[in-house]
Amino acid sequence: MKKHIFAYLFVFTVLILLFHVVNSNKILTNLESDWQEEIMQRKQLQDTIRILQDRIDEEEYFSLIQNEGAQIFFQGEDLIELENQLMDAIYETNLLPNNEKLIPFAPMGEGGYLINKVKVLNHKWVIADFTDGSFWGEMLMLYSKDKIGRFRFEVKESFLYPLSD
Repeated sequence: MKKHIFAYLFVFTVLILLFHVVNSNKILTNLESDWQEEIMQRKQLQDTIRILQDRIDEEEYFSLIQNEGAQIFFQGEDLIELENQLMDAIYETNLLPNNEKLIPFAPMGEGGYLINKVKVLNHKWVIADFTDGSFWGEMLMLYSKDKIGRFRFEVKESFLYPLSD
């Protein structure tokens, strides 16, 4: 009787060990598969980050802050603060009467043209987007800062987009 109990225990133990080996192998295979998938996702994310960083670097190439010539031109000035002051000065022209605004087109709608977006390209040039709600356009401006700290603007080129049908 004892022999049979030990035989049953031995068979039962072998079955449990076999179950654990098979189950552990499946778990290990799944973990390895998940790990490989994580590695691929991580590589994809790193590639995406690199591509996005390259795009940011391309976009910032024409900017006041990244431009070495502008840094030399405005020696000792805080370029971020200068850019903010410049953009504020441009946006403040939205408050002026129509004939005093920077936009060289007569308003075609009820309101006048308003500057929506400004990009400071370097220490001399600014590009701006404007609209009156129906028509929109862009302009390239030359700017300078006098000794008092006021900005002067000269529109060099501008255009209105044609209405689409």
